[in-house]
Amino acid sequence: MTTTYSEQLNTREWESVNTAYQALQAEPLTLDNVQQWLQRWSDLEAQIYEDTGNARSRANENTADKEAEALHLHYVREILPKVQVAHEELKTKLLNLEGYEPPAEQATMMRAFRTDQRLFREENVPLQAEATVIGNEYMKTVGAMNIEWEGESYTLDQAELLLRDPNRENREQAWRQIHERWLQDREGLNDVFLKLLDLRRRIARNAGFDNYREYAWLERGRHEYTPEDAATFHDAIEHEVVPVARRIYERRREALGLDALRPWDLDVETTSAPALSPFQTGADLEEGCSRIFHAVDPVLGQQFDALREGYLDLESRANKAPGGYCRPMHVAQRSYIFMNAVGTHRNVQTLLHEGGHAFHNQHAFHWPLIWMRRAPTEMAEVGSMALEMLAQPYLAQENGGFYTQEEANRARAEHLEKVILFYPYMAVVDAFQHWVYTDAPEALTAADLDAKWAELWDRFMVGIDYSGLDA
Repeated sequence: MTTTYSEQLNTREWESVNTAYQALQAEPLTLDNVQQWLQRWSDLEAQIYEDTGNARSRANENTADKEAEALHLHYVREILPKVQVAHEELKTKLLNLEGYEPPAEQATMMRAFRTDQRLFREENVPLQAEATVIGNEYMKTVGAMNIEWEGESYTLDQAELLLRDPNRENREQAWRQIHERWLQDREGLNDVFLKLLDLRRRIARNAGFDNYREYAWLERGRHEYTPEDAATFHDAIEHEVVPVARRIYERRREALGLDALRPWDLDVETTSAPALSPFQTGADLEEGCSRIFHAVDPVLGQQFDALREGYLDLESRANKAPGGYCRPMHVAQRSYIFMNAVGTHRNVQTLLHEGGHAFHNQHAFHWPLIWMRRAPTEMAEVGSMALEMLAQPYLAQENGGFYTQEEANRARAEHLEKVILFYPYMAVVDAFQHWVYTDAPEALTAADLDAKWAELWDRFMVGIDYSGLDA
């Protein structure tokens, strides 16, 4: 189990961190002491990544907090790049230990170490730090976005509620305001993407790869399937899922009595029933999901309740970074969940999903070394997606959830439809990434990106009329 590394360790000061790394580097490494040495190294990095993760989360919680941003960027620019170099030096020391046969449970960890060693180039360290800084600029830009509606200010997440208005004119106006707000920062966001693309191409070439996809494939631990398999999956989505999505959209169009389904028609109820409103506050969301997790399994319920003691930030608010995530805290033996809830069923599903990640983390904390607890994205999503499904029988109030039985049936149907409709969008995003990191021209422009995105959108996103909305 991970322990606090040392009261003397100050992760904000490189001299303090470096002293700890140098002690590990100087210590003779033998077959007799390797496990104890690995544990001390693991405990050190657990403390570093807990502190840096906490700094990142504080900056995400309020992107206008200059002090929180400064600490986050201090770690990104001044501490983590040096940690990365020191980490590689210790990794080399371990991999060069003659005669070391790791126990079976460390085989995946050692494979990841060997892959990391193959990818590492010291000249990439500042480039990777710069990429993180640029990503923070994206968070600040999007976190500051809002729209004015009937005299009130709405975050973009809160504004999504307006798209459930039965009045179609109101929905259209809200949709246009949301997207006009995005367009205000379009040029800056385009610049962010192109800067990141340039950095990623340089990182890949420095490491000896022809393109960034080859580099990223290994960096993400994808040993079990290939880019060609992903392309096959795109084709399967196009031929098997897209026709189903088209039928879902057509059924929605008919239910709403429309000549054409427009993008502002996708979230409104198709019946006279009011939109699902499972909760009003983040506390309501916590309490309801706690009941659901307890119904799924009492152990999971207890684990979630432990996160309610300061490890959840759920509600959308001004200057909060977009999106949602679950972050393991290896020293505290807890997970931190970040999201932007506004009172929808989609938010319920998000917390159930992130709760699945948290339970995965909790059941991995028993491994002694932090590197043994890490799973590639594909496997990490198994727990989260499973919890979304396992929770479905408990959405009704009589089983612990938020809804009447009729509402619970609607919620389940909505969730399953959203799963199907997600696949075509996912294919757009994934196929776009494959192209941009392999086949896109060297002198790429924002117009090139738009053209490719539009091509893929037309291939996968059928059934919605976007005519006249080109920006």
